[in-house]
Amino acid sequence: MNTPNETESNNPIAAPEQESMSRHSRRSFFKRSAMMGAGLAAAVGGASTLASALAKPAFAAKAGAALGAVTPDLNAGDVAVLQFLAAAELVESDLWGQYSELASHNPSFNSALMQIKDTLPDYVNGDFADETSHANFINAFLVAAGKDPVNLDPFRTLPSVPVQGARQIGRLTNLTNLTVNTSYYDRYRSKGNPDFGDTFPQTVSIENQPALPTSNLIQGLDLLSIAQTAAFHFAAIEQGGSSLYNSLLTKVSDLNVVAILASIGPTEVYHFAIFQEALEGIVGLQVPNGPLFPDISGRANRGRITPHPCAFIDPSFPLCSVIRPRNTDTAGAVAAATGLVNSGLFEGQSTAFFDAVTALARAADAALRSV
Repeated sequence: MNTPNETESNNPIAAPEQESMSRHSRRSFFKRSAMMGAGLAAAVGGASTLASALAKPAFAAKAGAALGAVTPDLNAGDVAVLQFLAAAELVESDLWGQYSELASHNPSFNSALMQIKDTLPDYVNGDFADETSHANFINAFLVAAGKDPVNLDPFRTLPSVPVQGARQIGRLTNLTNLTVNTSYYDRYRSKGNPDFGDTFPQTVSIENQPALPTSNLIQGLDLLSIAQTAAFHFAAIEQGGSSLYNSLLTKVSDLNVVAILASIGPTEVYHFAIFQEALEGIVGLQVPNGPLFPDISGRANRGRITPHPCAFIDPSFPLCSVIRPRNTDTAGAVAAATGLVNSGLFEGQSTAFFDAVTALARAADAALRSV
């Protein structure tokens, strides 16, 4: 999940006047009311399938055995955090599913990914399985606790790309016109931290570019450019998830919920690490109308993929190697959702979808840990 570009001062929530949502995305996302209306009802309703498969007594017994005096009686903040994370994981499962289909069943796209790193298609397929498991687990936990899971199926209305290997089904996400925030590459290789106002350059300017081929006729260097765009997007999504889980962890109260965030969050970090390392296979390239990619494969700082120590908690403390950002305003649910919207990931989505996600995000950020 992308976090907002650190070089931009425009806060979609704070800005009182914004342009209309002409393409159902971008800056106007958070202009809408945060009240939970019909869109949110569609997002968190309809739990019949999961509800029939899971029973509260079984959950309570297992929870008690595993974690002692922990009950499934979640407070409103815990529910809000879990519901937003369920929505985020469903979005991730949708986009990684599209990448996985082509990585597995489109020989040309598979080959282009392998030019970057020979195991990159395997990484994509593994990430798809992981994110799907996260969404399924969080929703199952909500149902077992007697709470509404998140169902985004009514919003699966976007078309698939019309190419070999892609299932022609409705999608939540649009991977054909992305603006990818690539500042994470230098952020993790420097002493700076967005939580303290530090900003970072874009490693490559990717604006309104496809991350999947939109025609079977796209081949050669044009397809490699698309694959390199996708590779930067892979890491961008996972660095956002790393910060999101870290940010929300301090807001939840129930020990089971703490365990969920503390256990799923590090897998997002793991994903980020492998996709960031894969970027070292990016070669200098520019095709007509495509990004100007730097030759990362020849950079002197190759291999420096672990987070460089940076300011943490308070600048007076020694520098520390950590995930960053993590503050609510830079890495919370609203920040994560804003970053995804600004990337063009939801271009073409309905107003009801944006209203639903807005409400979920704001409720999650408003959660407070019970003392």
